[in-house]
Amino acid sequence: MRDTEVAYKNVVLIPLAAYDEGLYAAMLIVREVNGLQRASGVLGHFSGPLEARQFALTYGMAEIDDRPPGAHAALRQPPGPEGSMLRRAA
Repeated sequence: MRDTEVAYKNVVLIPLAAYDEGLYAAMLIVREVNGLQRASGVLGHFSGPLEARQFALTYGMAEIDDRPPGAHAALRQPPGPEGSMLRRAA
């Protein structure tokens, strides 16, 4: 489900929710000014699409801000570039 694009700082965040075996998988696409897009893997599963997209959006904002990990376990990542859940989209 894709219906929202959010301009945030110097990127556009596109939160996604995909139905997956009774739950909604949260994912995110980040589009940079130059058109380069990066996509996350599944960030978590939620009972509804709104919750999934909201989580993806919050995750993306934290990723762009390079904030320390929040209280939610899914936001915790190892240090370094390999710790990012975002990767270039094909």
